Amino acid sequence: MIAQEMMTTDVIKIESTASIGEAVKLLRRHTISGLPVVDKNGRLIGAITGGDVLRAFQQRAHKVYHSLIGSTHVMTDNAVFDRDRDQLLALPVQKMMSRGAVTVGPETPIGEITDIMLRQNVRRVFVCERDRLLGVITRNDIVRYLVSHIEP
Repeated sequence: MIAQEMMTTDVIKIESTASIGEAVKLLRRHTISGLPVVDKNGRLIGAITGGDVLRAFQQRAHKVYHSLIGSTHVMTDNAVFDRDRDQLLALPVQKMMSRGAVTVGPETPIGEITDIMLRQNVRRVFVCERDRLLGVITRNDIVRYLVSHIEP
């Protein structure tokens, strides 16, 4: 089996100029953990995940305290979290996305895609041809495929 035979072609994506809030709504509405980010011409330029959003919020909300004996304590400041939430959600996706999303071609064998996912510790790969997004394959897609071929 190759990528074009397994990929989801109805890909939910977001433009780089859309807000983080819009991305979060799409992630929630479609119960997915990541989105491809495209430019105004529809070319893949990156990805944004729920993890990216959580990391950004957490980095802003952490306060670091140093004691006199040198140990460091990290505490989450909920007031900072609440104050910065709206600001962060209004930022454009391009400020928080990961550049260089992992891509494969439509003819890439599923075994190779599995190796890429495990080696690069990613949950999804985007199937592209000349920067044009054709589809997406997730870890769950591969697991479902494997399970469907197990003999009872």
